[in-house]
Amino acid sequence: MDFLHAFSQGSIVLTLVFLLLIMMSFASWYIIFLKGMRLKRENQAYQKFMLEYGNIKDWPTRDDFKNVDGAVKFLLDEVQNLQAILPHYESHEVKKEILTMHLAQTLDEIRFWLDKGLTILASIGSSAPFIGLFGTVWGIYNALNNIAAQGNAGLSVVAGPMGEALVATAIGLFAAIPAVLAYNTFVRLNRLLVQNLRHLAEQMTVYISNSNSRK
Repeated sequence: MDFLHAFSQGSIVLTLVFLLLIMMSFASWYIIFLKGMRLKRENQAYQKFMLEYGNIKDWPTRDDFKNVDGAVKFLLDEVQNLQAILPHYESHEVKKEILTMHLAQTLDEIRFWLDKGLTILASIGSSAPFIGLFGTVWGIYNALNNIAAQGNAGLSVVAGPMGEALVATAIGLFAAIPAVLAYNTFVRLNRLLVQNLRHLAEQMTVYISNSNSRK
């Protein structure tokens, strides 16, 4: 069976299903590539930061961080902005609450930024098989109507249209499986990265609030 025959001889609905699934597959791989590169950069930036400053006992109190990129820089910039505000409060608990609140909000923004595109992957992974199944059902329905109109149910008449209809299910699975696998992988990697960033935020909260309370 020639795959292009399904486009040239199939119904308009089946052709639209094929085109939709192909576009969904391209969109899925595009998002997978972009998010994969983004996560790679973020993890490299975190590992680089830990190698340079992780072994320093009071690293959160330093103000000479250099060559820090990615989400870690977002946290450090937020702390740097708060340094002008914290001295106005005398209570150690108030300073700690302010730090905790601002860093938690920054972590939420980072998590939202990391999760961009995952909704599309989840939608493709959940809907593509059903769209493909719809195309298959529609193709089989039209094939049976043609067979009934011709009055011939021989194998040579049935096999071609049925095979073309089943291609829709195959394309649907081809689009869905990478999207589902990538979605689960990215969710797990995002969760691990945010967890590591939360540990940094907790260290900064404790050290900086105690440092300001001694001033």
